[in-house]
Amino acid sequence: MIGLTNQTRGGDRPDPTEKRARLASAARQVFAQAGYEASVQQICRVAGVGIGTFYNQFLDKADLMRSLMDEEHAYRVRAFDAMGADPSGDAAVDIVRVLSGSDPGLLRAMAEACGIDPRLRNVGLDMRRESRVRLAAAFDRVREARGARHPALDSTTAASATLALGDTELGRDGTAEVTRIVNILAFAESNGRAIRV
Repeated sequence: MIGLTNQTRGGDRPDPTEKRARLASAARQVFAQAGYEASVQQICRVAGVGIGTFYNQFLDKADLMRSLMDEEHAYRVRAFDAMGADPSGDAAVDIVRVLSGSDPGLLRAMAEACGIDPRLRNVGLDMRRESRVRLAAAFDRVREARGARHPALDSTTAASATLALGDTELGRDGTAEVTRIVNILAFAESNGRAIRV
């Protein structure tokens, strides 16, 4: 009976968690290259799974994108929440690194998806609000640790400006310039020195 069960199951098959991870990894790659217009078939081909497996793991392409957005957002929140613990670190460099995300192409696909699908747009807006709150709190912690007395902007405005700057400039080889602007906006610093505003 055991032999028959192994034969009908096809031997060693990847478990559902591993299949989901393969699909997510493939989707990151395919979305980064082709944008949100990439098809479920393309993702399945790269993942090495069938369409049925995809629909066993995700409701549709938007559900898969939502899962990727959740992962990226969780990464940002963890990173922003950890900022300020080391006042000797370069917070602006860390912020720009976090805003750059795991892949600028994937971030563009996420923004594209939010523009196409109203469900994803609402999720994206909620994530953006939480990112702004977490980043503003990080700015406050870093400012306090540095003894910053006269920042250029209040922390919420600086967080909003930083997120918008990240949306428009990152991925264009402007990392150093974005870092410089974040230092000015959030910490009233330029080249490591406080500036008067």
